[in-house]
Amino acid sequence: MAAVDKNYSHCLDAKNRMRLPAELRQEVGEEFYLTIGTGGCLYVYSKEEAQEVISTLKNINRYRESQLKEARCILYSFRKIEEDSQGRFVLPEHLKKFAGIEKNIVIYNGPVCIEIWAEERWNEYFNDISFDNLADAIDSLKGLNK
Repeated sequence: MAAVDKNYSHCLDAKNRMRLPAELRQEVGEEFYLTIGTGGCLYVYSKEEAQEVISTLKNINRYRESQLKEARCILYSFRKIEEDSQGRFVLPEHLKKFAGIEKNIVIYNGPVCIEIWAEERWNEYFNDISFDNLADAIDSLKGLNK
């Protein structure tokens, strides 16, 4: 089973470079991609996952402006990551800005994919957790009624 409960704290270096922890790096394989994610984080996808997301987005209804706008934003933001010989990569400026990342980051092996968060956003994200809402979401996933 994947380590879905793991998160890692890191800092960008002076050249805006980072690396994925070895355990997570193995999960995404040789080729991986970054794009914008929900909640203000960045999503990290393996090549296969990226192809699946891109295929899904290309099948949206082109006459639904809201769907098209969101698909454009996600597709525009996709970047193939090129690592240096030490396994570091530069966090693209537009993705860094979207996620509000300045220095400290949290890398989280989330429920759908690996996520990269600005440490401040990560901490703020959990400020208003409602266990009633969480229980409702779990019931919904299980097909149970309230």
